[in-house]
Amino acid sequence: MKQNIYLGSFIILIIFLSKFEAKTQDIHYSQFYNSPLNINPALTGIFNGDVRIMGSLRDQWRSVPVPYTTFSGGYDMKYLPKKSDKYFLGFGGIFNYDQAGDSKLTITDLNLSGSYTYLLNKKNLLTAGLMLGVASEGFTPGGLTWSTQWTGAAFDPNLGSQEGFDRKERFSYLETGVGINYRFQADSSRTYANIGAGFFHLNQPVSSFIDLGDPNLPLRTSLNAVINIQVAKPVDIQIHGLAQFQGPYSEMVFGGLAKFHLSQKPGKQFRIDAGAQYRTSGSIAPTLAFKYNGYYLGLSYDINLSPFNDQFNRKSGPEVHFRYIITNVKAINHKPCPVY
Repeated sequence: MKQNIYLGSFIILIIFLSKFEAKTQDIHYSQFYNSPLNINPALTGIFNGDVRIMGSLRDQWRSVPVPYTTFSGGYDMKYLPKKSDKYFLGFGGIFNYDQAGDSKLTITDLNLSGSYTYLLNKKNLLTAGLMLGVASEGFTPGGLTWSTQWTGAAFDPNLGSQEGFDRKERFSYLETGVGINYRFQADSSRTYANIGAGFFHLNQPVSSFIDLGDPNLPLRTSLNAVINIQVAKPVDIQIHGLAQFQGPYSEMVFGGLAKFHLSQKPGKQFRIDAGAQYRTSGSIAPTLAFKYNGYYLGLSYDINLSPFNDQFNRKSGPEVHFRYIITNVKAINHKPCPVY
């Protein structure tokens, strides 16, 4: 019965989100569930363990002249107050770096996040999150060519671009975000659901190199869901979906994983995950992951299915995620963590 509820909720989410066309090319991951602080600050500290260290790398469009390279590094932890068993806190931070094109257009940001989780009861938790940071955008014009460098007979790279920028070639702005997340946790630590929403660029900062009339960065809304179900002693099924909306642009990713627990012995736990994600902009990402005790490695490769990439054998690029979770040994009289 509970499994039908999870599946029904996910189908409703997919139907709702599928009304929107995916068009964006912002910082994003196909394995979005492995970079939780980028999609919702309310996911800070929501994991099985005490400390989580994460790293992500995505290399896209390497076979065309404007490749994208994205890197993220994150850290978060939970804090359990001794005086209360009705709530706990989460603290974390994430660094993102993205570079694209001949101009080496780069976006870097460093964000800190915090969360407050209230236990409605043993199986239902509600979390609110807050994010604050700074972002920087810039480019190198030396890698670009301009029409003014064509003399009519030949190309002369020594000629100037005669392009004037109203703002500098690099600028910075304040990053802001809030989020909310609902978690259902069954008696089994392997059956749970996270459903939430994150909202970023609340201050809508100025983000442009020239004055285009409306240079403010639009609010980004991120809707996310991850549902994990233990279907047998050695097997779990995970289904997940993400939708992001920013101004006139939107994107949606959904997919699933089968998780095989090959060894469940303490100190020798080993699991293999296999599945795929589909992006509605026209790509599919087969995924394979390995987990040994607290170590996790997720590998995927985006295969572009759109007509644009036909001449490049429909290749897009690889994506790698690493995670390490530290679980401290608690004293006998220490209260157990309420999140599995």
